[in-house]
Amino acid sequence: MSSRERHKASRKSNSKSKRKKRDEERVEVLKHYDTFYNQAPPGLVKEEEEHPEDCIPDLPENKDAREFLSKAPSKGLWMPLGKEVKVMKCWRCKTYGHRTGDRECPLFVTGNAEIEKFRFIHEDPMHNFLTEKRKAEKLERVQQLQALLQSSDSSSSSDSSSDSTSSSSSDERKKHKRRKKHKH
Repeated sequence: MSSRERHKASRKSNSKSKRKKRDEERVEVLKHYDTFYNQAPPGLVKEEEEHPEDCIPDLPENKDAREFLSKAPSKGLWMPLGKEVKVMKCWRCKTYGHRTGDRECPLFVTGNAEIEKFRFIHEDPMHNFLTEKRKAEKLERVQQLQALLQSSDSSSSSDSSSDSTSSSSSDERKKHKRRKKHKH
């Protein structure tokens, strides 16, 4: 081997060792950054971590929502298994995890009868018109029946001079009219 070849071989080994040293230094610097930036500063008092299920009260009816939120991932914007996470309270059943109109609500179909009746009345534009029309019809019927009673009373007073058979028949007519009145 000539001196030239030895010199080239020593250069290659020196460059390889220099490269190795540079790589090792870079690794050390990266390790320093990693440990420095991922660790909390000294003297930091760590408070309790907030969990997403803590915003829902710990009640038996909220058990499913709390359990799901405790197992749900806290990082990222993806929904596990396609299940949507809702931190909201239902006004009907007073539980967390869904809203009033959602199908998950146990009162979705049934609801509260009084609230539904109130809602129906106030959302129906024809409700006031129909109730006023029914009241007017009832008043008209009452007036018609009062007129019939007055006419039958005046006819019965004129019939009082006739014999007793006619008075008994007028009593039957009055009863019959009263029955008709109660049927309507």
